[in-house]
Formats: sequence, C-alpha cells, structure tokens
Amino acid sequence: MPIYVVGAGPGDPKLLTLRAVELLSKADVVAYGDLVPEEIVKLYARGAAVVKIGHRREEHDAAVAALIEEAKRGKTVVVLKNGDPTIFGRGIQICKEAERRGVECEIVPGVSAFMAAAALYKIELTNGTTLRHITLLSYPHVDAQTLKNAADTLVIHMMGDHLSELVKMLQDLPNVEIYACYAITQGGKCEKTEIGKLEEYRGKKPLLIIVRKVPPAPSLNSGASCGI
Repeated sequence: MPIYVVGAGPGDPKLLTLRAVELLSKADVVAYGDLVPEEIVKLYARGAAVVKIGHRREEHDAAVAALIEEAKRGKTVVVLKNGDPTIFGRGIQICKEAERRGVECEIVPGVSAFMAAAALYKIELTNGTTLRHITLLSYPHVDAQTLKNAADTLVIHMMGDHLSELVKMLQDLPNVEIYACYAITQGGKCEKTEIGKLEEYRGKKPLLIIVRKVPPAPSLNSGASCGI
C-alpha cells in the first residue's frame, strides 16, 4: 500500500481537504506530531491505530521508517503534518525515503498556517505594488542579514522559543509592520504588534511572525511642482 503524507491545515478540522478526510476515514495507522490537534484524528480516523511522531530528527526518522514498514505489510498509513507537508513539514523527504524503500507515496496539500492567518485576519501578503514577494523562513535559518535582504513580506516560523534573538534581528529593519499569529484557528489570534513587545508572545504555540516592509512616505518635494 502507498503511504500518504497529508496536510492537516492550521488546526480547524473544517479546513481539511476532502481528500484528507477520505484518506483518514480509510486509515489503518495515523501518525502525527504535537502541532496536529487530536480532535482531527478522533473525528475523521476513529478506527485507526495512532502513532505520535517526535520533532527531533532521530525520532522523526525512526518513526517514518517504522511507518513505511507498516505500509509494506499492506496497511493504509497516513502521516498528518500541520499546515502543508511541503512547507517545513519534511513531506518530500518522507516520500523520497518511502520510494527508496519500494513504497509508493502521495502528498496531499494542506492550508498552511500563514495563508490561513492572512485570510482570516485580512493581512495582505502581496498587493502587486509595494508588496510583491514573500520569503518563508524557519528557525534556525534566520539571521539579521537574511532578513535585511529578504522580500517585501517575511513569514517566520518556529521562533517561539527564540523571540529574544528575533527581536535583535528585526531592530535593523526600518519601516516594518509586525503581526504575531498563534493558534489562529484554535482560540488564538493574529494581531499587529511592535518589535519591543514580541517577547510577550513567548510560550504561544504554534506561533508565526509576519513582517511587512512599509515603503517610506513620499517626500513633500517629490512629484511635479504646481504654481498658484
């Protein structure tokens, strides 16, 4: 049987795709990490055996290897990843390892948390003029120089335990708007904040930070002159 790597979305069971629900209903084994709400599994995969996956690479890789063996035995295996499996979710890596071991693999897209945050809280990530590009970043691959050279909109994942480091990095960025978003479909919120207040969100999980570069206001001397 194939192994299925399925996007669980930002946490709200109603935001799963129809394909995700279909596969969960047929699953013999469902594996997921701490960021995927148990409610999703209890609601859509009631008859499946449950496997918890750790975030440490060694634990994650060992769990994936065991799940691939389950698929080889003819079990329908679903690996749930929060958000979309291809965005910091190792979805492609899981499929490559499965296929290397002779097991077919399918990835089912999910709604990434940053897209849900933008939609639910009406935060423009792009507007075609001043906001033209998006950079997706994740700890530990974040530094001041990267932020300075990045796109008009930055989406920074997995910085919840390292907010003091992020504050120092962002201080070198002039003219920015910052949004702190956490548990956006599970009773949390997404709100505009300031660099100096970011550490107030320590402990909020899952947390992502959206930073938008604000163009400087036009000079009073710019443009065509007009006479009176």
